[in-house]
Amino acid sequence: MKLILPARSWSRTGLRVCLAAFLGAALVVPILGCGGASDGSAAGPHGGAGGGRGSGGGGRPGRGGDGDPGSPTKAVAPEVPVIVEEVGRADMEAFLDASSTLMAEEAVDVVSQATGVAVDLLVEEGDRVREGRTLVRLAYEELELAERAASSDLEKLRADYRRAETLAREDLISDEEYQRLRFDFERAEIAWKQRALDLAHTRILAPISGTITERMVNVGQLVQRNETVFRLVDFDSLVAPVFVPEKYLASLQVGHEAVIRPRGMDETSFDGTILRISPIVDSQSGTVKVTIAIDRRAGLRPGMFANVQIVLDTHEDAVVLSKKALVFEDEQPHVFVVSDGIAQKRQLRLGYQDADRAEVTEGLQPGETVVVVGQSALKDGSAVAVQTGDAENARPTAVAAPAEEAEGSSGTETVP
Repeated sequence: MKLILPARSWSRTGLRVCLAAFLGAALVVPILGCGGASDGSAAGPHGGAGGGRGSGGGGRPGRGGDGDPGSPTKAVAPEVPVIVEEVGRADMEAFLDASSTLMAEEAVDVVSQATGVAVDLLVEEGDRVREGRTLVRLAYEELELAERAASSDLEKLRADYRRAETLAREDLISDEEYQRLRFDFERAEIAWKQRALDLAHTRILAPISGTITERMVNVGQLVQRNETVFRLVDFDSLVAPVFVPEKYLASLQVGHEAVIRPRGMDETSFDGTILRISPIVDSQSGTVKVTIAIDRRAGLRPGMFANVQIVLDTHEDAVVLSKKALVFEDEQPHVFVVSDGIAQKRQLRLGYQDADRAEVTEGLQPGETVVVVGQSALKDGSAVAVQTGDAENARPTAVAAPAEEAEGSSGTETVP
């Protein structure tokens, strides 16, 4: 647009007023052309329909406010799938961990008390025997004959001695003769007992009730006096000795409970109690020997290695949660508490712990719900979708994703 001034003289003030009026009119036209009327058309300078860039003027659709199909949609935060558990109450115990090699307190080496050839083998390894049962028999015929001869001599001298007692009461025998017959009888009795003992030693007996764990003799073998022929163990006397640092001595008492977990037996555990505590401290190791009695011994064997937990203290009816719920930041524990579909971060103070649970001394109350699976995707204030079942099966059906702005497109996109 050009401004043409008449060829006449203008005052400086009049020129300024004219220019201002012209520029004002020039600015009003594009503004009116861009503003939309209620029916979507723009009003021209003479009240007619304008040809601007409004939606009714045939131009490209605009990117207006709400309701405009070209406007962007606000992104919706996705709900994080989680699995939760409820905080409860239970007794929590403080344990002292130790290692032990199981041993039987009643385990003996069975030895022969005579010299002879083994002729009868009556038991085998693994057999359970009672005290006094014959385990093996040595050759006995010669000793048996000697015992019978000694028994015959004893019976003869016993009869002579009894007759001498009758004669002595009637003063029909001298005192010297009476004393001689008494001494002969006593020597014969001793001789017979010796022969009977030698014969009895040909039968090797079980000194205790237990199980034969090792056999060292064969039929036909010459067994020497004091030679070991069997190893016998009473499994009912099985104990777990542990060596405890002396600083824990004041916390231990006879009767304290313990848990024994043998290695190689999966998760099997056995209950036990402190049977006795050694009265001395080992000066080299600084430990005290504590013997644990095992209540149930089925499946246990001497020589097994086991982990032993001795109960030092118990907190009854404590606030307890699963250790799966714990998250640590800078070594400080916290959990995510779910309330009305929102996860709130909560710092905790912990007490006693075991393999699966932890005592909460500050930060939680019984009945609150905490996240045990899915914490890694959470932050304070995250929206959550509570799932059931295992963590691998806890997946959302759809998660809202932010809309992509593009010309000619609108709306939101969901991905499974």
